[in-house]
Amino acid sequence: MINEEKDILSKSEQIPVLVDFWAPWCGPCKFLGPIVEELAREADGKWVLVKVNTDEQPELMHKYKVQGIPTLKLIHKRQIVAEKVGALPKHELRLWLDELLPTPEKERWLQLQEKLSETELSAMYSDLEKFVKEYPMHKEARKLLLRASVLKTPEEAIQKLQQWTDLKTDEELVQDLMSIHEFLTSPYDQNTKVDHYLRTAAEAFQSGEAEKALNQLIDSLLYDKEAYQQLARRVCVALFHQLGENHELSKKYRRKFGMYLN
Repeated sequence: MINEEKDILSKSEQIPVLVDFWAPWCGPCKFLGPIVEELAREADGKWVLVKVNTDEQPELMHKYKVQGIPTLKLIHKRQIVAEKVGALPKHELRLWLDELLPTPEKERWLQLQEKLSETELSAMYSDLEKFVKEYPMHKEARKLLLRASVLKTPEEAIQKLQQWTDLKTDEELVQDLMSIHEFLTSPYDQNTKVDHYLRTAAEAFQSGEAEKALNQLIDSLLYDKEAYQQLARRVCVALFHQLGENHELSKKYRRKFGMYLN
């Protein structure tokens, strides 16, 4: 008999637990059971299998809201991560597990995402750089690294973009990077009001004064929206993407930006 606290919940705090709800009379269970057991052996301790006979322990079946069998429920840190109902061939079940099971890379990425929710992207450059060095194929991390690096070292960001050809299909990312690079590296040597606004905005942004930069960019739209192939508009859009739609500056300046475009 399975002890829920000992065999499932407590164990799941240390390692993922795959619970197989089955019954001796169930035909699909007889097909799935050996497959799950074989995968558990191949997992070599990355996760453990617990088999619950629903005839013997119907209370667990009801508690976990099992509607039909066989049902697999993956539990980690006392939470149900995912579930599957019905029999699956071995290769499909392996793919399902590989996608869901925690790995050091997934754990590190989750920690980075939590930190990103509380920290400005520009301050995350070192963390993202270390992560990408350790996991160079992580696509989302490389995208964020490019967005962080273009604010600090625009030339380096464009060089990395040229190297990471698989990211070039992300049109929004490419457009944002190219616009910010142009914004931060242009000389603004024409003696015009727009050049003054753009130069002041670039200097403010490089000094970490994002709000002043946005103000200067949006004010420049009043004088010439078309200057430098609508650079101010393109950069504002890129910066809103960088900050995220829920950032206080995005909420504060998006409406003003939209009004100045009309």
